[in-house]
This record gives sequence, C-alpha cells and structure tokens, in this order.
Amino acid sequence: MTNNFTPAKSGSTKKRMSKEEYAEMKKAEKDKVYQMIDEASLDIVSSGENFRSYLDTQSTMDRYSAVNALLINKQFPTATQLKDFDDWTKDNVKINKGAKSIQILEPVEYTKRDGTTAVSYNVKKVFDVSQTNGRQTPAPSVKRDPRSLITTMLDASPVQVEGTNELPYPNMAAFYDNEKQTIFVKRNVGDSVAVAQCVAQELGHAQLSINSKSYSRRDMGFSAVCIGCMLCKKYGVDTQNFAIDRIPEEIKNKEPKEIRAELSKTRNAMNDIHSRISEELYKQKQSRSKDYER
Repeated sequence: MTNNFTPAKSGSTKKRMSKEEYAEMKKAEKDKVYQMIDEASLDIVSSGENFRSYLDTQSTMDRYSAVNALLINKQFPTATQLKDFDDWTKDNVKINKGAKSIQILEPVEYTKRDGTTAVSYNVKKVFDVSQTNGRQTPAPSVKRDPRSLITTMLDASPVQVEGTNELPYPNMAAFYDNEKQTIFVKRNVGDSVAVAQCVAQELGHAQLSINSKSYSRRDMGFSAVCIGCMLCKKYGVDTQNFAIDRIPEEIKNKEPKEIRAELSKTRNAMNDIHSRISEELYKQKQSRSKDYER
C-alpha cells in the first residue's frame, strides 16, 4: 500500500503528497466551500433580486438540498443538469476545454468508533450540461394551462378544499384556514393566472402547517410566498406578482446557519407539494393513454 495520492505522470518530477498532506488539502477545500455557503446565505437576503435568483435555481434543481442550491446559484445560476466528470464520461460526453467545475457537497455515511452511523460531507465537483458537448434538453418547466394546473394542484392538496363566495381578504383568490384545515377557493375569479398563483401560495401555507409543530400565518407568510413562486416557476406560470423583494427583517438579521434552516423548511415543503402534483399529472397521463387505447 502507498501513501502517495498524486497520480504519477511520465517524466513528471512533481512531488507526491503524503497522506497527511492530502487530508490537509481536502480539509482546506471543504473549508472554502463552507465559507462560500455562508457568503451565499447572506448574499441572497441582501436583495429581492438575489433571493428570487436563488428561488429560481432551487425550483429548477428541486432534487438538490437548499445548501447545494445556494452553491449552484452562487457559481452557476443557469445550471439545469449536473454530473461529475466520470458520469459525463460514461455517457460519452466530453467537458468543454477550460470549463470550471461547480462545487457542491455530497453526503457520505460512515461508521463511528461506537458502531453508530453518521453522515459527513465531501466536496463534489460537477459540470452543467451547457459546459459539455452533450445535448441540452429543454427545461422541464413548460407553459401549462393555468386552469388545468389549478385543478391538479387542488387535487394534490394535503388538506380539504372548498369553494366559497367570500374570503377574509377581498384581493385573494384562495385562503388557507388552519383551524378548519381547509383551503377555500373563491368562485368566479376570472384571472386564472392570479388564481394559480394564489392557490400555489396557500398550498405552501397548508404544507408548512403540516410540517411544523405550530402555525402562524404571519410568521410563515414569506415562506409561503416563496413556495408559491417556486411552484409557479416550475410549472410555467408567471411569478412577477410574488413579493419576493419584501424579505422580512427577522430573516435578514439571521446568522447564515439560521437562514439555511429556513430555506430548508421552505424547500422541503415545496418538494412535498411538487411530488404530489407530479403524481397527479402522471395519473392524468395514464388515464389519457387508456382512453386513447380504447
């Protein structure tokens, strides 16, 4: 067994790293990424434009954690498909010359001395499809009929849904009542885009209430707006009406770790809703296929 960690090249006189030097290099690499995460956390709460950019990235890269979405947004906000060098190579795709890797964190399980399992994180270097000669597939967000999307979202609701003629706030098209565990949708609202936006936001309220031990509409208001914005972005509904620029002072004043905790709650709630909507869309597709076969 050898302690050399730098591959030997023909004719190379470069000194190979010892095991200790390699470990120190990897630690420095990880420390730099963690510093980048802290910087990204503070950057996004500094302006509505920055926060909206992060939400767009998280919506596109919904399978990635909030921490990795921060890293992706900081380094390559337009990313759509990420793989490391080996995975691109397996697909016979070449990385463009001079392309700079995007650093994210990859969880790795290990066994501690007492026999219990824990999770550590390694730095993983990936490349976006746009940095390769691979074919870039269209973004998954397509322009859906807002009326059809509203029906699908309501069918995927984790709580009861009822129609109503009046809501507590006249300018709203939908409202989540936590006491009744019900989303009330106003009848005869003509603007289907506005209804889709409002339903997405109120689904956010409903999901946050389920995921939390206690619920406060005021405290969860901005998170619900973020969820609604991400859902609409993912399904091709206009997002300009979402007040992302109104970042609450209590969030702006949080430490980076606390900001990430809030982002993770929002991301997880959005993902729960998105999963159910995806299931509904799949059921609809299967039903249409069966009707076509008949």
